[in-house]
Amino acid sequence: MRRWRGPLAALVLTGTLLPLAAAGPASAGGGVGCTFSTCSVQLSNEITLKGDYGAAGSAQVPLNVPEPPCLWQPVGDAASGSHYILQQFGAAAPGTPGGVYGAAQQARKLLASKPVPPGTWYELPVNPAASQAAQRACFTLPLFFFAAPGQAPPIPPVPPRTLAAYAYNHMTIPAPRLTINPAATGYVNLASYVWGRTRPVSATTGRPDAYEVIATLGAQTVSVWAQVAAAGAFSVAVSSGDGAAYSNCGRDGSRFPAGQVPASAGGAGARPDCGVLWQAPDATASVSATVRWSVTWGAGVLGGPGNNRLPAIVMTGRTPPLRVAEIQSINGG
Repeated sequence: MRRWRGPLAALVLTGTLLPLAAAGPASAGGGVGCTFSTCSVQLSNEITLKGDYGAAGSAQVPLNVPEPPCLWQPVGDAASGSHYILQQFGAAAPGTPGGVYGAAQQARKLLASKPVPPGTWYELPVNPAASQAAQRACFTLPLFFFAAPGQAPPIPPVPPRTLAAYAYNHMTIPAPRLTINPAATGYVNLASYVWGRTRPVSATTGRPDAYEVIATLGAQTVSVWAQVAAAGAFSVAVSSGDGAAYSNCGRDGSRFPAGQVPASAGGAGARPDCGVLWQAPDATASVSATVRWSVTWGAGVLGGPGNNRLPAIVMTGRTPPLRVAEIQSINGG
């Protein structure tokens, strides 16, 4: 709730201005963790994203972000919003904090217009849990703002960390496309090798191993940067079938040339560096591989890692079903 001083303090504190609701978990691509129905919508209207983003991001567990210190909420069109303001502050005197006297005068003019013009009234409740500095920044803005069509309210103070979380929840990274050799048929007790590549490459960085989302609100910009983890980024698992997975992998899977079974692979029972050693026949075996992305953020347009860490994003790719056969059956034994 706004903190007011002056003769209208009692009027303002009677419940006319509601604080922002407590934060809850954010859904993928849903913005900050607000329980209002309009909070995420408003934030999405105010934040501009560029780069590798989509409506639903890649993070399996989107960030739970504290709500902004203040955020514009629509309270009605020129008619209903004006009546709302006059019901609460029709008796406000000049100099009342928050500019409510001016808002009431504007509301009267709008209602007197024939016809009433199009537009939307917005109210700026302030989160009492925000820091004192953040609340003071909110108090520099008016309590109400009427936006004509195509016009936006003044930019509210939103912490850079909130922008970064919003961008993180929208970042999209393709799942790795897997190559396995042998490709269509695996063999019991002979190694299958696995490789993975990320396609398409980043629209922002032009690289397959680094993705970036840039979030802008007014004059404030932050970047969220994801790149393949420095170590242990690629790992293999058996999705279906009876086999042992091995993950001494490089960044893109097996350290041998992609798609090629190495001459040094060895014979029966030799373990792959990155792949599967099948242990029993199966008609619909499959392999999965995950790529772990380290995520950071920082102020501005980075073009590289930031100085603030965010949770890693793990992307999973899977092979189509393949047949695992016994070698002796292939040889007619």
